[in-house]
Formats: sequence, structure tokens, C-alpha cells
Amino acid sequence: MDLFATRPFLRSTMLIMAFAAFALALTAACVFARSAPPSEAQGIAHRMPTPPNSAQNDADKTNPPPQPNARAARRAQLVRDEKEFREGVERLYQLTAELRQDVQQTPTSAVLSVPMVKKAEAIEKLAKQLKNKAKGG
Repeated sequence: MDLFATRPFLRSTMLIMAFAAFALALTAACVFARSAPPSEAQGIAHRMPTPPNSAQNDADKTNPPPQPNARAARRAQLVRDEKEFREGVERLYQLTAELRQDVQQTPTSAVLSVPMVKKAEAIEKLAKQLKNKAKGG
């Protein structure tokens, strides 16, 4: 006897929980993947060879090296982005926990309520935003 055939609510609940778990795992993987590139983590430095003087002189004229203020501003932006990303992951975790609690409190014979569906959509939207941030977009 198929358990999903006798309880259709169980199937939808399982799908929502699977999606929430996938979204949480995806965001966690993105956070850990962004922490340090593999070459830095292993202590391997990959550097390009120095170009000939003529090419190097031309490059210096068109693209001056970044100023220390620009580096500090870039670093500050990266810190802000990381903070926003971590806050987004915490919010995603909070939403999935709330949805899980709502699903557990709903009787198995009932249909998913509109607020539960809206919460699942909010989780999906937040997961997509975090995914885009993790990609650098």
C-alpha cells in the first residue's frame, strides 16, 4: 500500500521539507565555498609571469595600480557583502524552521494554508537571492 496515495498531504509536506533542506544545504555550501579559494587554502600561490618591460610600461600608463584607499574600500565592501550574506542565511534558516513548525502543527487531513505557501515562496525567493550573491552577482 502506497503511503502517499492514502495521505496526499504527506507528499506535499515531504516536498516542501525536501525543498527547504535543499535550499539550506545550498546556502551553506555557498558560504563555505566563498570563504577561501582552494589555492589559498592549500598555501599554493599562482602567479603570472612578469611581462616584458615594453608591455609593462604600456600597462602602467593606461591602468595605474589601485590606490590604498581603493583597496580599503573594496575590502570594506567585501565585509559588508559577507555580513549581508550571513544575515540572509540566518533569515533563511529562521523561515524554514517556522515553515517546518507550521507543517508539523497542521493536521494530516488538512490542505496547505495560504500563509504556508507564501512562506515557502519567500524561502524560495531568499534562496535564489543568496545563490546569486554567492555567485558574485
